[in-house]
Amino acid sequence: MSKKKSAAVLGGAPDAGSDQKLRIVSIGAHPADVFDQSGGTMLHHTARGDYVACISLTHGARVHDAVISEDMFHRKEIPEAAELTQMIGDRSDVKAQEVRKACKILGIDDVYFMGIDDSIMLVERDTIRRLARLLRQIRPDIILTHYPFEGDGHVSPHAVAGQIAMHAAGFAGSVDPGDRNPPLRTMQTFFFGDGAASVRNGLWDARGGYTNDVFVDITDVIDKKFAAMECLVSQGYAGVYNRKRTERSDGAFGGGSFSYGEGFIRGGSEKHYYLPITAFARQRARSSDHEVMRHYSWRLPMPVADTMANRPPSLKE
Repeated sequence: MSKKKSAAVLGGAPDAGSDQKLRIVSIGAHPADVFDQSGGTMLHHTARGDYVACISLTHGARVHDAVISEDMFHRKEIPEAAELTQMIGDRSDVKAQEVRKACKILGIDDVYFMGIDDSIMLVERDTIRRLARLLRQIRPDIILTHYPFEGDGHVSPHAVAGQIAMHAAGFAGSVDPGDRNPPLRTMQTFFFGDGAASVRNGLWDARGGYTNDVFVDITDVIDKKFAAMECLVSQGYAGVYNRKRTERSDGAFGGGSFSYGEGFIRGGSEKHYYLPITAFARQRARSSDHEVMRHYSWRLPMPVADTMANRPPSLKE
């Protein structure tokens, strides 16, 4: 299967006009969210000449950060307000630098940070309006974002980010006094599958009902996505965690079809003139059992640092 065919609009059947360049924007609650669940897919699109941009709603300084999240947890006393505020700002800059470096690996130059405080995420009018204006400016055809009912669907920052994105996409389709950009109508929204439709392991996950219906084969670029994830040193993603996440998430989404993949949930049903059959489906139908097994059995070589010595102790009752 050629790279051109495998990159066709997130795995959809190539209809008339599918060779036209697309504009895609990924909207994440936190800086790392803009690519950790869709980086391979976005790299496919940048490689074929599509425009891809990323928007992080919050600065993300409180999420997994080595200083604000980790060190502060073990302190007996937290710094005074002014000092802590300065530290949060400094750590925000570190995260922004790491994400820009990671996005460069994925072929993405335009990364926007809205800088919302990640203390308590709420669906607020001002945030929606700011994001809608940015969408009218960027003019994406496709939006990638969090599923609006991920987790509990209420206080989860990912769920809230998805709700903000949906409100903003809707408002972007109208005019706003002071914004000279015309209304925008997008082609499709793809929600990140990881998190919204992953393994059920909690009360809110038990509600279920969310099914990934689009899978993108990223085996050919998994090394570059891995390298991008390695840039996230400040939140402990580099090294052993990156290895585990790659196999748990990207490896699982590959399933019995390919070695590594990314899953998505379509925001709307697809409409076609002909019954859609992807290039992947054609290839698989003409492959033997062993050929199919070889296609999904390849594994990214293990980094030297990822050894048995890094095993954490078991959490005993």
